[in-house]
Amino acid sequence: MLAQSPFDILAATYDADFTQSQIGKLQRKRVWNFLNTVLQTYDRPLRILEINCGTGEDALRLAAQGHTVIATDASEGMIEKAQQKLAASKISSDQIEFIQCSFNELKQILKNEKFDLVFSNFGGINCIGKTEVTKLNSSLFSIVKPDGYLFLTVMSRFCLWEIFYYLLKGKLGTAFRRQKKIIHFNMNGSSMPVFYYSPHALKKLFQPNFKLAEIYPVGLFIPPSYLEKQFLNRRHWLNRLNSYEERLGKYSMFSSLADHYCIILKQDKQ
Repeated sequence: MLAQSPFDILAATYDADFTQSQIGKLQRKRVWNFLNTVLQTYDRPLRILEINCGTGEDALRLAAQGHTVIATDASEGMIEKAQQKLAASKISSDQIEFIQCSFNELKQILKNEKFDLVFSNFGGINCIGKTEVTKLNSSLFSIVKPDGYLFLTVMSRFCLWEIFYYLLKGKLGTAFRRQKKIIHFNMNGSSMPVFYYSPHALKKLFQPNFKLAEIYPVGLFIPPSYLEKQFLNRRHWLNRLNSYEERLGKYSMFSSLADHYCIILKQDKQ
């Protein structure tokens, strides 16, 4: 059994705090708008690997669409929540499997598998440093089919919302925390490192195995999820911001300014 992580602690309330929150729903909707551009390039059900799957929200949705999904997460608590959701759903266990598995274990555990698409949502890549990203690159290259895709949703290094919000609160260090090489996320005495990557830096880390296909911003106008309380009674503000996101949040030039960005990479035939 893996040691308890902040994500094991967060698992109990993750869906209430993020998945079902106003901001969480809007950000996930943005990701799915962009993910569908990849799914629709195929005229058949896909074999999909989701890494850092959390409580299984996206994996179950993919399986419900007819895709075959293996979903992994290093957190035992998150996997337990995902399996509970599966048991309560009408989705066949033949179509989806949840596995407790760290990034370092993917190559060994899935050595006999090949996937059309690898999906990572909401910052899983931010939990590992550059050396580990390079190792993950190698592992994914070994299990992704030729012309297969990576679709990664990553926290950016320069979030306009975060900078403006914390500057207004007089918290200069917090406003620019993403500029640090590493910060630590603490939860009830448990700690884990967090790394922030620009789209350009992440593209380079996945070369030469994968080439850039597209980048999209997520959370350019939609605020970060930790501002949920500030918008609980201001739904009309959030609707207005979402309308701006839908109009302007599709241009790659803004990706480095958003809370997250989706980077789509395609296996580069050698």
